[in-house]
Amino acid sequence: MRRLLFIIVLVTVVGGLVAWQMLENGGYILIAYGNYTIDMSLWALLLMLLVVWLVWRILKAGLKLFIEPSQKFFKERGAARKQRHRSRTSRGLLQYIEGHWDQARRTLKRSAKHADMPLLNYLAAANAAYEIGDQNDADRLLVKAREIEPAGDLAISLAQARMHLRDGHYEEALAILQRLHTKDPEHPLILRLLNNTYRGLEDWRSLEKLLPDFRRYKVFNKRAMQRVESEVYSSLLTALSVQSKRTGGSEDTDALIQLWHDMPKHVKSIKRVLLSYITSLYQLGEANRAELLLRKSLKLDWDDALVRLYGIVQSGDPQKQLITAEGWLRQRPNDGELMLALGRLSQRNQLWGKARDYLESAIALKVQPEAYVELARLMVQLGEHEKSSELYQKGLALSMQA
Repeated sequence: MRRLLFIIVLVTVVGGLVAWQMLENGGYILIAYGNYTIDMSLWALLLMLLVVWLVWRILKAGLKLFIEPSQKFFKERGAARKQRHRSRTSRGLLQYIEGHWDQARRTLKRSAKHADMPLLNYLAAANAAYEIGDQNDADRLLVKAREIEPAGDLAISLAQARMHLRDGHYEEALAILQRLHTKDPEHPLILRLLNNTYRGLEDWRSLEKLLPDFRRYKVFNKRAMQRVESEVYSSLLTALSVQSKRTGGSEDTDALIQLWHDMPKHVKSIKRVLLSYITSLYQLGEANRAELLLRKSLKLDWDDALVRLYGIVQSGDPQKQLITAEGWLRQRPNDGELMLALGRLSQRNQLWGKARDYLESAIALKVQPEAYVELARLMVQLGEHEKSSELYQKGLALSMQA
């Protein structure tokens, strides 16, 4: 109430002052432009300007009342359309996750043009097309993705490489991944896919060169990294062994030994790699070197596979081998694998009675086909052919059960 009273008093006072000024001092304005002149009082000009300002305010308010509802209508319509396309994209992605490939492809293609991230739509639709075996449509969708989103080359190329890998097209996948690796050598997914590609190509040398990067950029966890290294180096050793046997050259044997020396220390302790190297040495005629490494390895870490291999390797001094193995027997009197190895070494030293005892003990301690086969061979040597036939049959039956 006080505020209203104050406004009335203020308007009255101001109005009175203006009226007093109009009476006391009318003022005069003359505007000349070319041959035209306009003259009027100052207060008339001010009144005219006030009228123009009021008309402008009224027009502006009217336009606002007319335009704002239209803008609101179109804005709401656009938002509804965008929400509809978002919902369609979400539905398509859910269909993709659930494995409804054909539905997902159609839904994602329909909403791609109006999606917030059309690249995501095209990539998921391409993968869905690939899953139902439509490679041509998958390729078309990837091309479309590249046209609308050139910056998405990495994601698009990775999708292409994965498709090639699943189809076993390793050369095509390699071409894509090498290009990506050149641009981004630290990318863990690119390195993982290169690992799969080189494994598919059995290009163990190229894969060996990537091992330091796998470790540096933590591409695999510790256990997976050991599996990769184990596969790479055991495959390299086996490949060199096969090549050496085929060519008969000493250079390949030297390369095999050099590869072993160049390996990281932690890789040499991996059982699979160690067994591959020792087996390769033995197959290439380096039995003495193989026996020495077996003996050292068993001293550090007792392992059944190494014990079994010790009984197979034929060094230049079988008597010394037998004495070494019998020394282990004092600490492990109930080891079935050691008994089998001793049986083999005793046969090699032509100690038939001792060989029979060891092999029968091996069978008693651990049922294993190899022990039956070795004992069957010994029975032939001793002239007990019927017993030998019986043992062979038992060993064959156990092999088929294994």
